[in-house]
Amino acid sequence: MRPKLLITLLAAVISLAMSGEEFYDFKVNGIAYKINEDAPTTVSVTKEQDPNIAETNYTSYANLTGTLTLPERVTHDGVTYTVTAIGLEAFQGCAGLTGELVLPKTITLIDHWAFYQCSGLTGHVVIPDGVTMVGYGAFGECDGLRSVTVPASVQQLDPGSLDAPGLEAVVVLMDDITSIAARFKRGIFHYTSTGVDLSTCRLVVPAVAQQQYQAFIPWCDFEHVDLLENVDGQGTVDVSDVNMTINAMLGKISDPQVVTAADVNRDGAADVSDVNRIINAMLGKYPRLWDSSVTIDMSGSYDTDMEQSTYNGVTFAEWAAQYGKTTQCTGINIERIAPGIFFCNDIFGGCYSQILDAGFMYLMSCYLRVDNEGNVSLMSSYCPAWESGLGALTDGHYDSATATLSCNLMFNGRPFHIVLRLP
Repeated sequence: MRPKLLITLLAAVISLAMSGEEFYDFKVNGIAYKINEDAPTTVSVTKEQDPNIAETNYTSYANLTGTLTLPERVTHDGVTYTVTAIGLEAFQGCAGLTGELVLPKTITLIDHWAFYQCSGLTGHVVIPDGVTMVGYGAFGECDGLRSVTVPASVQQLDPGSLDAPGLEAVVVLMDDITSIAARFKRGIFHYTSTGVDLSTCRLVVPAVAQQQYQAFIPWCDFEHVDLLENVDGQGTVDVSDVNMTINAMLGKISDPQVVTAADVNRDGAADVSDVNRIINAMLGKYPRLWDSSVTIDMSGSYDTDMEQSTYNGVTFAEWAAQYGKTTQCTGINIERIAPGIFFCNDIFGGCYSQILDAGFMYLMSCYLRVDNEGNVSLMSSYCPAWESGLGALTDGHYDSATATLSCNLMFNGRPFHIVLRLP
C-alpha cells in the first residue's frame, strides 16, 4: 500500500473513532437512530459508539438491560420519524439484554448481525409482517431465544440469520415458497455457532404448503413438522381444532397461548378465516407438490461437458483457455429432495464460479423437477451476486442410460447450453 494512501486511511479511522455522530443522527430514550437518506422521514435503529473503547473491543449499548421494546415512531426536534429498519450490527454483543425482544411493526429490514451474540434475549421473537430480509447472523448465537415467527413477507433469510441454538420452534407463515425456494440455504440455521438442533426443533407451517416445506432446503431438514391449523397440538388437524378456534373467537378461552394458536393466519385475531383454513386442512384440499411414482434419480456430483456446454455461443473449453482458470468444471452437485424433485448447487455448470473464479456468490442454485420420461423443468432458481434467478430453462432432459443432464438457459438476455455428466 502506498504511504500517502495509508496515512489517509489512518486519518479516516482516527476521525471515526473520535466521533460517535458518524454512527447516528440522534438518540431517543437511549436508542440511536440514523435518518435514511432515501426517505428522510424514516430512520433505522443503529449502533452507538463509545470513543473510549477500541473498535476491536466495542460492544453496542453496553448499558442497555432487560427487555427491549423498539418503537414504531420516534420524535426528534419536532419531527416524527417512522422506524423502518434495524441497522447493521445495531445491538451486536449486547449482553445486557436479558428479556424478550419486541420489534416495531413498521420495519422492513433486519440487517446483518443486528442482534448477533445477544445471548440473554429470551422467549419468542415475532419478525413483523412487512420485513422482507433478515441479514447474515442477525440472530446468531442468541442462545436464549426459544421460538421465532417468520412472516409471509420475507423473501430472504441470509446464512446464520436464525442461528439461535436454543430454538425449540420455528413458525413460518409463507403459504407458497416454490418461486423463492432457491433463495434459502441450510446455513440459515447453521452458520455462526453450533447451530439449531433440527432433530428436536419443531417447524410449524401452513397445511397448504406442508409438502413444499418437506421438499425444499433447509425446511426439509427438520425432523418434526407441525401445522398451524393444529391448534390444540394433539395429533392431526380435526374437529377439536375447529371447536377450540370458535371458542377463542367467542372469548370462551383466556389462555393466551391458545388464543395465539387459534389465530392460525396470524392476522391479529381468531376469526372465520382461521376456521376455514382448519376445515380445508382437515379435508386435504391442497395440491400435491410431487408425484411419488417418479423413480428417476439424478443425484450425484457432476462434471461439466466443456466441449458441449456453451455460454453466449462460446464453448466452456474456449472460455477456460481464454481465462486460464481451469480445464474442467467439477463438483456440480444434484441432490434428491423428494420424488422427482432435485436441488442443484450450480446449474451454470461452473461457468462463473470456476472458469472465471468468481466464487460461491456466482453459483446459480435451483430446484428441478423430473418426470419418468426424463423431462426436466425449473421450479425456482437464485444467484446471490445478481439477486435474481434464471429467465428460463428449456429443453431440459435427463438420460438415465448415460447419466447426462442437458438444458438451455436464459439469463439476463444471455443464452447457455449446459451438459452435465456423472464421471
